[in-house]
Parts: sequence; C-alpha cells; structure tokens
Amino acid sequence: MAKDYGTIIYRKETRSYVVGKLCVPHPDDDTVPDEVRRQFAELWADVDAYAEAHPEMVTEEQPYVPPVPTLEEVKTAKLSEINAAADRAIATLTATYPDRELATFDKQESEARAYAADATASTPLLSALAQARGIPLDELVRRVLAKADAFAVASGSIIGQRQALEDRLDVCTTVEEVQSIAVNIVMPGEEVSA
Repeated sequence: MAKDYGTIIYRKETRSYVVGKLCVPHPDDDTVPDEVRRQFAELWADVDAYAEAHPEMVTEEQPYVPPVPTLEEVKTAKLSEINAAADRAIATLTATYPDRELATFDKQESEARAYAADATASTPLLSALAQARGIPLDELVRRVLAKADAFAVASGSIIGQRQALEDRLDVCTTVEEVQSIAVNIVMPGEEVSA
C-alpha cells in the first residue's frame, strides 16, 4: 500500500507530482536529467499509486494566467511612459549645463529681458558673467535671450506633444486603445519617422 502523502498536486503538462515542497518528475520526462529520473522513479510510482487510490487528495495544477490589468492601471502606466519620454527629451536640451548653472537660467533671462527693455536696469548676475567672460553686457544679453527663446520653443514643442498624448490617453475607453498609443516625442527640427 502506498504511503499517505496527504494533499498532492499533479502537473498535467509534465506528468509530475508535487508532494509538500518536493517535485517528483515522471520517469519519462526527458526534460529532467536521466540520473534524477532514475532517483525518483520508485517514489513517482508510489505517489502515482497513492493518487490513483485517493483522487480526492489530488489537485491538478492550473496553468499560470497572468493578471489582466484594468483600464486605469494601463492608463497609469502609459501616462508614466509619456511623462518619462517628455522628461528625457527636455533633459537633452540642458544636458551640457551643470545643475548650479541651470538654477540661474530664470534669473539670467529676467535680467536680460529687463536690460533689453531698459539699458539702465540692474543686471548683477549678467554683469558678473559678462565681465568674467570678457564680453560686452549687451552681447551677453543678446545670447541669453536667443537661448531662452530657443529653449522656450523647444520645450514648448515637447510639452505640447506630451499634452497631446495625454489628451489621446484621456479619451481611451479600452485597454487596446491605450496600448495602441505610440509614445514618440520628436525634438523640434527632427522628422517624424513612420
């Protein structure tokens, strides 16, 4: 008579049994090394006899079915993908500047715009930068404004694309619609590839 194995699991795909934490391979399972199959052949026969005698103690293992994400979960993931793509694109615009210099961009732009409107405006940061660089203040103002305007156009284009993708996402009513959104942020001046 076979030993009492309690509740066991039968794996239909491989014809193996799971007893406690031990997987007992079928003697004909060629995905298992010969030596291992030989070691477990007698135990498999004993467990199989037990399973035949006590079918109520056997649970057939069900194939793994991954959870199906909800529409909101898929939308949240897609929004994260959209935001990350926009962040990467915007980061390329300032990648060559150190963080401390980036922190002065708003101040540089405000001083440059004030100076452009009134050449007597106070420009402590720009004056120091121009002196350290050995260039006239009005030349530095021209450069700062040109870069600020170029950044505004580029970042505006990127942010607009991000917002357009989010608008498309907002009206999606199925997981398939969300999954069909291709996230492709194009830098201004680049062609859209098909």
